[in-house]
Amino acid sequence: MSTPVSRRGRDLSGDRSRGAGDPSTFTALVPLLMCNDVPAQIRFYIEVLGFTVVDRMDDVGASGFAALQNGGASIMLASPTYVPKAPLVGDRHPQSACYIYVRDVAALRRRVVDAGWPATECVDRFYGLREFEVVDPEGHVLLFGEEIE
Repeated sequence: MSTPVSRRGRDLSGDRSRGAGDPSTFTALVPLLMCNDVPAQIRFYIEVLGFTVVDRMDDVGASGFAALQNGGASIMLASPTYVPKAPLVGDRHPQSACYIYVRDVAALRRRVVDAGWPATECVDRFYGLREFEVVDPEGHVLLFGEEIE
């Protein structure tokens, strides 16, 4: 099987071995999402998106910390007092969108909708990806995409 490559030549396989001798080579990028209710977020990521908990500390910060994983994707959830205080934007924590590559975006969307969670329709984008979006319980935007031929 060949290595999945985007239309722009990016390696999408998650192979982290390249550039191992270069100290400036990144080995992973894991979003850390600030959450008011970490246990509720954990339930969402497990029940709706199929993640598993790889590390959890309920006794830190206001509502805990968790590291979750689904295949090659990882995410960390932390309550605001777990890390140095970050300023709020309005009444929310600073936002960013997380882009998560998946093998079967349509199947994942069905799972999300079957779990009773709202999701946008799958859309084929001009840049060669089929995508849909979900907003988690605390307002973090999650985009899921797969390469299309």
